[in-house]
Amino acid sequence: MPGINSYIGFMQLLILLGLFLATPSDFQVVRILATSDLHCRMRPSADFDSPGLPRRELGGWENLTKLIDDKRTDASILLDCGDFAFGSPEGRSTQGKATVRFMNLLSYDAVSIGARDFAGGAENLEILAKMAKFPFLADPMLDVVLNRRTPLFRPYVVKQVKGIKVAIIGLTDQEIPLLNRKDDTRGLVVDEPMMQIRHYLPVVKAESADIIIVIGHMRPQDGILLDSFPEINLLLYPAQMDSGISVKRFMPVGSYGQRLELIDMLFNKTEHRVYQVEARSLNVLPGRVDSSKIKDLIDEVTVDSMDKKACFSAVELVPYGSEKIEFGNMLAEAVRQSRGADIVLLETNVVESGLSEGRLKRRELFNAVPFAEPLRSVFMDDTILHKFLGALGNNEPAPFLAGADYFVFGDTSTWPSVGQIAKVRFRIRKARYRVVTTEQTLERSPLRDKGKLISENLTDLWVEWASAQDTLRPSLNVKLYPATPGLVRSENSYGPININTATASLFEELPGIGPKTAQRIIEYRQAHGRFSSVDELQNVKGIGPKKLEKIRPLATVR
Repeated sequence: MPGINSYIGFMQLLILLGLFLATPSDFQVVRILATSDLHCRMRPSADFDSPGLPRRELGGWENLTKLIDDKRTDASILLDCGDFAFGSPEGRSTQGKATVRFMNLLSYDAVSIGARDFAGGAENLEILAKMAKFPFLADPMLDVVLNRRTPLFRPYVVKQVKGIKVAIIGLTDQEIPLLNRKDDTRGLVVDEPMMQIRHYLPVVKAESADIIIVIGHMRPQDGILLDSFPEINLLLYPAQMDSGISVKRFMPVGSYGQRLELIDMLFNKTEHRVYQVEARSLNVLPGRVDSSKIKDLIDEVTVDSMDKKACFSAVELVPYGSEKIEFGNMLAEAVRQSRGADIVLLETNVVESGLSEGRLKRRELFNAVPFAEPLRSVFMDDTILHKFLGALGNNEPAPFLAGADYFVFGDTSTWPSVGQIAKVRFRIRKARYRVVTTEQTLERSPLRDKGKLISENLTDLWVEWASAQDTLRPSLNVKLYPATPGLVRSENSYGPININTATASLFEELPGIGPKTAQRIIEYRQAHGRFSSVDELQNVKGIGPKKLEKIRPLATVR
């Protein structure tokens, strides 16, 4: 295809000629330094994002400060993509104020707001925004829900960098209503990213912005926004949400202060356009640091009790893939044992980070499950439990589970989505089950009964339970059973078991019924025809009066 190759070569030549004809004064490198998901992690922590054992430790506010100071130029902008306030003992004890003080010391230029920044409630977020010497970029509707007369939150800011107008748009996190209690968000409704950009981009362009940057908690699939809005020069999002999708100008930002993203943008001031973008992800390595201002802050707010040794972890559990599921199900089992529940259901977002192999401190336990979600106990029968699960959304991962197993449609070798769950397989059959879950999850369910608040939140319960163990071993894992054709996902398949149509696997859910007795029931039914009453089960070998009393409320004839 010589014609096309010649055309490409000609265009490249024209670009090079343009560069040679331009003078050095026509160009300016604008440097963007970015962090995300700091979660108030002041100390270095295990790097679960890189291969290799033993895990190295990266991050720490003193080390991050040194790296930022080393890489900063007189044409730099320092940004954060959100989830900075909560996620460590110090984040909780200071209600996010420690991170804002840290950011003030480093002269951040702007931040967007993540869902976890609402962990202290909307009023606390307002306090943090007032403390900050930089703008909190968010939907101005926050001012409305907080009944503010003077604006505090704004969706964008325009910074002057060497005569270049750099606009930063902060997208409001769509997960804010999902990951927080209604009281904490004051009923805030968040538009999808596409709608937010459509609303704010014309306003930014009206201010004659030369460079447009979008920051916020977005998913990789939101990279298609750049196809719809070519005016956007750079879109920054948390690396935790990265799925390997590579989209030009759509760049992940490292978490926990373990990495600093450095993006250099070559801007032509005459033509008012970006010629080139180069990005690097820099590890925040531990070392000798002379930063007394940061050290003083760390010493002031450190929760010393969290540095006590707690327990030994027999294996490493990274915060993704099958190991996250193992960890989450162990967490659910910890709640079940501590509260005497029949079943525990926890959404997968309650786990923030992993656990290293070896001796752990209370701080590491806290950081793994840090958001102190309130827990509630509520009684459900199996029909209500099914409705409860369905309200979580078919495409969401199935909740961590303790006290039961899942029947699933499709592949049983990987953790299912909610839509793949045929039903819950109860290990002990009852008329009603005491279920423990988070208050946030219960609020989104169709249940009218919001249950009883448990005195301990999820973080405190987990830290105390794990600290009391000699060794953590995630051995009590949930089993995934293939759903048979007889398991139809409808209300008719829930409630009392119809003993005239039930399969052997359904009979095994009844108390005291094992595989042999289940088979005897089916053989009796085949030999004598339909049961006329549940009491007829006494005619089956292995079922006596006491066992029948336990079975009676869980079975029926139709």
